[in-house]
Amino acid sequence: MIRRLIVLCLGVLCFISAEVGWGKESGTTLRGSVVDADNGKLIPSRVYIQGEDGQWYFPQSVSDKGKAIYYKKQNWANEKSVEMHTSLSAHPWTVDLPSGRYTITVERGTEWFSNSQEVEMKDQPVEITIQLKRWINMADLGWYSGDTHTHRTMDELPTVQLAEDLNVSFPLHYWVTKAYTPPGTGDKTTGANLSPKEILIDDTHVMYPLNTEYEIFTVDGKNHSLGAVFILNHKSVFTEGAPPVGPIAARARKEGALLELDKHNWPWSMMLVPVMDVDLYELANNHIWRTEFAFSEFGEAPPDYMNIEMDEKGFTEAGWIDYGFQNYYTLLNCGFRLRPTAGTASGVHPVPLGFGRVYTYMNRL
Repeated sequence: MIRRLIVLCLGVLCFISAEVGWGKESGTTLRGSVVDADNGKLIPSRVYIQGEDGQWYFPQSVSDKGKAIYYKKQNWANEKSVEMHTSLSAHPWTVDLPSGRYTITVERGTEWFSNSQEVEMKDQPVEITIQLKRWINMADLGWYSGDTHTHRTMDELPTVQLAEDLNVSFPLHYWVTKAYTPPGTGDKTTGANLSPKEILIDDTHVMYPLNTEYEIFTVDGKNHSLGAVFILNHKSVFTEGAPPVGPIAARARKEGALLELDKHNWPWSMMLVPVMDVDLYELANNHIWRTEFAFSEFGEAPPDYMNIEMDEKGFTEAGWIDYGFQNYYTLLNCGFRLRPTAGTASGVHPVPLGFGRVYTYMNRL
């Protein structure tokens, strides 16, 4: 009986070793730090680690005070449209890697040069320090960056905003996709007990938590896409469903909120501009990514006179951007005073927070 148990245990151990990788090619630990090239100080950053076989790896902070936020997204329509990174606080990090060659790419928003290094892992630990060089400091010039379309959580944002050096974010915690449904009971709503006041991350980075997205995909339980509009910087949870949109706009004005047009070619987009007196237009919208463009077919097709670049799939990325610009200037020529903005929908799409961002000048005198 004991002999049978020993044989059984050995069999189980063999199975476990195959599952967890015991006996596979050896590997070891990579330890890294990201520093400011000008002063050598540790800085927050976004880190990509990819093996020569295409596999992605995600480091963790070595400090009890450190944070590591993993982001793993792939677009449903394009297997090449992937975003696999870790947002890290200003602390050293570590990751265990099998033997082989790896590419480590580190970025920090749009005001720092990207830096990539190749590392070969064998049977000894490896330690690297990656320097990031700032090419411009917009905040020092009075220009502050913002992402007006994010679906990142309150827990993630402090780490992620600093890793991207993004000054302002407006997380859309109230989100409804069904017609006539109040955002407070929306099918994608994550908001609860949110106060209508800004949350300081540090002296130059802030988030405002009370924002709403009406993105209507169904009407009376049937598929019927209308489109999306955002209410930013409001003071209470909206109880109005959409449509109609007039009462929503009136309440937004009463609470000092801003109305933002999500994308420009939803079926109801052009109606929203005059009816709601929309303030903001996402000139850089959430279909513009660091990775491969995926939305070749989306919304209403452009009119022929625009001569938008297309290919056999539909929109090219350049064509999609051009379509947005032409539509924006058409609205301006019609007398609508829309201010340009930018949003990523990071949290939903394969794109870093603030990859598309808008800058606003603030006179600090």
